[in-house]
Amino acid sequence: MNPVEHVISTRQAEFERAFEAAKQSSTTFETKLNERLNATTEQKTTSIQTVTDAELNRAREVYEALINQADNTSTKVPNTTAETTATETKPTTESTNWNNYQIKPISAENEGKYSELIKTAAAKYDVPEALIKRVIQVESNFNPSVVSSAGATGLMQLMYGSNRTDPATNIDLGTKQLAGYIKKYDGDLKLALAAYNAGPGNVSKYGGVPPFKETQNYLTKIIE
Repeated sequence: MNPVEHVISTRQAEFERAFEAAKQSSTTFETKLNERLNATTEQKTTSIQTVTDAELNRAREVYEALINQADNTSTKVPNTTAETTATETKPTTESTNWNNYQIKPISAENEGKYSELIKTAAAKYDVPEALIKRVIQVESNFNPSVVSSAGATGLMQLMYGSNRTDPATNIDLGTKQLAGYIKKYDGDLKLALAAYNAGPGNVSKYGGVPPFKETQNYLTKIIE
């Protein structure tokens, strides 16, 4: 091999080694670059997904809070209105414990009888429905036609008044009379019932509940 060919051969060998090295370096660089790009892409994807989940969770929480608030508001207002209405229209009429007296219940067989008439009278004269019912049961056992030996007539056994056998008229007048006694004795139900049974004159005469056995039994049948 002459000197020229030797130089060319040597240069060619160096070039091939340099080319291979460059090729390997290029491959390594490309591999590293792809790994870095893939890692960056995965990292970005993971980061974006994480932020999206957080935003979605927060949005869901805000949405659910708004929905719950709307539901609570929409259900609370009608309930409050209903409760206010019930308080305004029926403060004491259903109570069985009134002015420190426990009103005894009526028998099951009489439940529901003349309920609308009783409710109307109770609201009109501010007397508990339970009291009217119990007085009716003790006086007439809900019989609008009964007449006592003394001439007391109807459901609440009225001594005076026209059309006393008409349930609506009788219950209205009887409740009005009872309400008058309750007012007269400053809410003392015992004295009011004693006056209804024995008359206010006897209550004044004896300074309280008359010592009549009938009147005392009458009270125990209605209140405790």
